[in-house]
Order: sequence, then structure tokens, then C-alpha cells
Amino acid sequence: MTKIGYRFTRPRRLIFEVLEQHIKPVSTQDIFQFLKKRNKYIDLTSIYRTLDLMKKATIVNEIEFGDGKKRYELVKGKNHHHHLVCKNCGDVEDIEIREEKLMKALKIETDFKIEKHTLEFFGLCDKCK
Repeated sequence: MTKIGYRFTRPRRLIFEVLEQHIKPVSTQDIFQFLKKRNKYIDLTSIYRTLDLMKKATIVNEIEFGDGKKRYELVKGKNHHHHLVCKNCGDVEDIEIREEKLMKALKIETDFKIEKHTLEFFGLCDKCK
């Protein structure tokens, strides 16, 4: 964050560490509860503001799985991935898909310049089938 002109304050560092420790996307409430259990209090407003700043700085991705609840995960280099979301238990699994052919076909068919995309598949995981 310092490279883009923002200080890496204690609350920002703690939120970053929470995101680093979680494999799956987490909500603001998840972050709040995780820190609270470890006696590290940061108010929800600060968490929202920090995540918004991290999103603008492309440090985190914001994901919404159709339930109105925003979740966040760290951007991991060029490791672009998608998600499998269980409609029953809410489990989320990262998947990598080679979508180059689809992107080229969309460009040819629509002449639409794609800048960003997200793709989530909803269904039932092995445990819930």
C-alpha cells in the first residue's frame, strides 16, 4: 500500500493478515469476528473503508455470490481464478479455467472490450449431493 501512497497502518496490516490467513473469501463481519476473537478490535466502519481502499488499490477482489453479501480475497499475482459455490452449505472452492478461447470468441462476435470478468458456478458440493 505504501507504493501507492497509503500508510500501512496497524488496522490495515491486521485486515491484510486476516485475508492472508484465509483461503476462502471472507466478509467484513468474518474479519470483524476473527479479530475480535483474538482481542484485536477494529470497528466495522474502519474494516469497510480499508477493504474499499484495498479494492481500489487492486490488493483485494470483491466477490458477491448472489446472496447480497460481499466477500473479499487477496489478489494473488496473475492467478486469476473462479469459484464453485455450494448452494447448500456455502462452501467455496477456487477453480482455474482457461477462458482464452471464450474471450476471443466474445471479442469477435460482439466487438466488446472486456476489461474484467467474474465467473461463479453454483451447485452442490460432494458433501451435500
